[in-house]
Amino acid sequence: MRFAPEHDATTSDRRRAGGLDPESLRCAPVRIALFLPHVGVFGGVRRFLELGNTWSAHGHSVALYHPGGEAPQWLPFSGRVSMLERAAGEPSDLALCADPHTYSAFRAHVSAAHLYYCVIERDAGLDRAIGDGVLLAANSGPLLRAVAARSGRRVLDGVGGIRLEQFRPDSSARSAAPLRVLLNGRRSRPKKGTDLVLRALAGLRGKVPEFETVLFDSLGPGNAQDPRDGAPLPPGARFVLNPTQAELVALYQSAHVFVAAERKAGWCNTALESLACGCALVCTRSGTTDFARDEDNAIVVQWRHPFFIRRALSRVLADDALRSRLSARAPMGLERWSWEALAKKLLEQVNEAGAGAKAGRAQR
Repeated sequence: MRFAPEHDATTSDRRRAGGLDPESLRCAPVRIALFLPHVGVFGGVRRFLELGNTWSAHGHSVALYHPGGEAPQWLPFSGRVSMLERAAGEPSDLALCADPHTYSAFRAHVSAAHLYYCVIERDAGLDRAIGDGVLLAANSGPLLRAVAARSGRRVLDGVGGIRLEQFRPDSSARSAAPLRVLLNGRRSRPKKGTDLVLRALAGLRGKVPEFETVLFDSLGPGNAQDPRDGAPLPPGARFVLNPTQAELVALYQSAHVFVAAERKAGWCNTALESLACGCALVCTRSGTTDFARDEDNAIVVQWRHPFFIRRALSRVLADDALRSRLSARAPMGLERWSWEALAKKLLEQVNEAGAGAKAGRAQR
């Protein structure tokens, strides 16, 4: 595998890069640099950690740079972790960034290829990346098409992300009565839709079989608001705080229904994780259209409003046959979204983009 830089590298460019010659960079091993604003419990962070672990497992050298420099505590990371300022003196073959906060360090870092990975709608760093001419990628089909239309150029397919050996069904773990409804509890971020779902569920009491509501969230510097603060929880609702990854899997496996009502999402990790664990999924379209198929493996709500969410939940909670059918279909056909498939796909596309750039220069 060979990577071509965004511009024609001169001899002085290569000397500055510590002797790197982009034409001689091959697949094994590739030096990969990841840039993050922090290593807290967030889906965008997980994406880089999982990709880094997968690349490391295939013999590539992976370094993660972020301002704090500490290793992530919630998810094991097999690569090297360093302070952000260390990136300036450690060249790589491929550098990846997904946020505006570390973009300057990402661009100052000497690498044969720079890839800006768009993971949310209305990404604040995207315009700068487009203007700089770096490679672009996106983590969902709709976001990929939107970035391509906005930039007027090719956007790499960065769609996917699930560890199926971890998130998997276990019907014996399903909770006994009452029915269990599970949702992301990050109330400090309105785009997660937690309070919309709580409002929808509040209108169902007495109209469907008895159910309990379980919310999960993690607390830390990146999420300073305690999710128990704010609007009171409805009757029968409780929080599970700071679940480990094993505990999170157990929550998915124990739930009958998972609800996601996000907006501005690129890839909805929690919705896909719930499918992989055999939950009946009720979701909005944001971040889910690549894997959630309405009336097949999920009920997809077209309008992000408590009325429509409530109507969908009423169907799933009241209809045992529908819930069982969705649960059985949920984990089917998800292999294409694995981290393994995504890690391979991204490196192949970066290589193709580099070959295309080289051919274009040869024709000029």
